[in-house]
Amino acid sequence: MKNIRKYMMAAVCMAAASALAACTEAVKRDAEQEIQEMTVPKKPGPITKVPATLTCNGGEEFTFSVSKVQWAETYEWTIADQEKSKISIVDGQGTNVITVKVVNDDVVIPAQSVSVVAKNELGTSSVREYFAAITVSVPIELPGYTIKKYGKRWWMTEDCHEAGEDGNLGVAPDLTAFSVAGLEASHLQRLNDAKGRYYTWYEAMTGISGCTPEQCPYVPGYEGTDDAGNPFRLDGTEEGEFGVQIRGCCPEGWHVANANDWWDMLMAIKSEFAIPDDFTLGGYTFSGGHDKKPENAATKASFYKSGCTVKNMGNVGAWLRGGNGRIVDGGIWNQANLTLSDAGEALLQFVDGAESVGFGWWPVGYQKNTGAFDSGSLGKWGHLWFIGQTSETVARTLVISGTSMNLVTKANTDATKTHAVAVRCVKNYTK
Repeated sequence: MKNIRKYMMAAVCMAAASALAACTEAVKRDAEQEIQEMTVPKKPGPITKVPATLTCNGGEEFTFSVSKVQWAETYEWTIADQEKSKISIVDGQGTNVITVKVVNDDVVIPAQSVSVVAKNELGTSSVREYFAAITVSVPIELPGYTIKKYGKRWWMTEDCHEAGEDGNLGVAPDLTAFSVAGLEASHLQRLNDAKGRYYTWYEAMTGISGCTPEQCPYVPGYEGTDDAGNPFRLDGTEEGEFGVQIRGCCPEGWHVANANDWWDMLMAIKSEFAIPDDFTLGGYTFSGGHDKKPENAATKASFYKSGCTVKNMGNVGAWLRGGNGRIVDGGIWNQANLTLSDAGEALLQFVDGAESVGFGWWPVGYQKNTGAFDSGSLGKWGHLWFIGQTSETVARTLVISGTSMNLVTKANTDATKTHAVAVRCVKNYTK
């Protein structure tokens, strides 16, 4: 009996030893297989910036990240040598997420200034670069106004409301006094709160209360030096007029937005806010509009004369509007449709991104030279004076509509210089 037990115990021990050996071999095989499968990490995926906007304030911190790469043991981030004075890594080196801090100055960090590689004991991946430029600016203040920087220019994000030293520059009618179909008292109050003052073109260009045509020197062909010290000629050309900085009714150090300001702003928000090319999503492009004819694409010169439309550029106005959309959606625009049917394709007219852009262009209408306010335009059209003019009595106004949300530069009797229209100002700059 003892011998039987002895043999049984020996058999159990042998079985256990055999199982242990088999297990050891399996682990060994798995380890060998793992070693065989490990490779040099692949190139990291696209670098993501959070927040995603391509503008930031001086001294701001934000993050760059990539998705984790298989077999990567560490990540090495690099700032281009020539940009190290503008941006630095403050945390996360070695991981797939870093925190960076930008200098407290007005600078541009070029595309491809930030890069990353994934590494392990076998080697280093190819380099992944961040392919976008970042504009850094030091915040400024303009007492009494909200302002924002688009590209290289600081803009008012509300209409000018300067009343001049005598308090009589421009007019500020009470919009709540009107009765407008489709608008309730609360809507009129919101429009009234959002409006600035309305100026004749002569007042807007000179800053003189009640300015007469005889007091305003800015007739077609006028030559002089603007408020930023630059020579100009009001001849409707890019060289002579597009960049003129005339203070007019604006606060000191600011000027009535010119053609270059508008064009540069549209290009800046296209890039900075990742506005799509797809017209059905409310996007716009500079290479041709909904007519799909690149030869008809808007240019700065054509914009100066006639603004831009869905057909030649896309739905630009949708990104500039204030008032949070249609009335039925809690906004202020007196419009029934969300989309515009053009050439058989439904084009989005209102976009959520307008609130992020923050330009805040409200449909507050204008006052006619008869003294009567065009109340029918409330909730439907916003008008802003443009420096351009077509004659000694007719200027140009940019109009954002509640029908298609385009920008249209009007040069007909709607832009008679004695009408009173809103103004947007831009901070002076050196060329």
